Amino acid sequence: MAKSKKTPKQSGGVNISGSTVNVQGDVVGRDKVTKHFSGTPARAKKDSQNQSSNSIKILFLAANPQDSVRLRLDEEIRGIKQALLQAEYRDKFAIEQEWAVRVTDLQGHLLRHQPNIVHFSGHGSAASEIILEDKTGESQTVPTRALEQLFAVLKDNIRCVVLNACYSKKQAQAIARHIDCVIGMSKAIGDEAAINFAVSFYQALGYGKNVKTAFDLGCVQIDLQSLNEQDTPKLLAAKCDPQEIVFV
Repeated sequence: MAKSKKTPKQSGGVNISGSTVNVQGDVVGRDKVTKHFSGTPARAKKDSQNQSSNSIKILFLAANPQDSVRLRLDEEIRGIKQALLQAEYRDKFAIEQEWAVRVTDLQGHLLRHQPNIVHFSGHGSAASEIILEDKTGESQTVPTRALEQLFAVLKDNIRCVVLNACYSKKQAQAIARHIDCVIGMSKAIGDEAAINFAVSFYQALGYGKNVKTAFDLGCVQIDLQSLNEQDTPKLLAAKCDPQEIVFV
């Protein structure tokens, strides 16, 4: 999120520590039906992982390079965890966190965690590229073509991507060619608006709402806070109807 106008610059059943997880349910029919996802099928790892294999895994990726404006990323993940802990289906979600993410980390994080939802929180450039860190902790942008190809190759478990960063709509559009539902920001977004959106979005998913409803509630929460940024988030779904995507 380019919150502060971004320019480069656990209890309660929810597994916050992060274990490998799957989503319960089946895909039913081909017409207008609700899709329930099975996160990492056929890879269930024996008894100690049985419970985690029945959950939706959210991978929270955060980057706030030392040469960029400081963002309240810790407040964002705190709010998301709290919302899920209080939700009806709190035992169906697990959150994995990776901080100070470098461009060289992306493939490894996606391969290791095999998430169902990927959430990036951080800065976005005016050239519509998310900003990660290099090995010195400075800003490094991620080219749109490369990011699209990454999700094209590692798309098996992923059903939703959230780019909670300024000017990220262009990259969201590219990723949406391969992933069912992608959310990006059409312009700069402030910290408070980005946090309010994210918390409400995951709260709705935690209550069993579909992706479109969760997105709408996220935008409504921005408006309820009188932040005048409710039109900044954009939901892109070229492959399916987001009203049919329900995780629990």
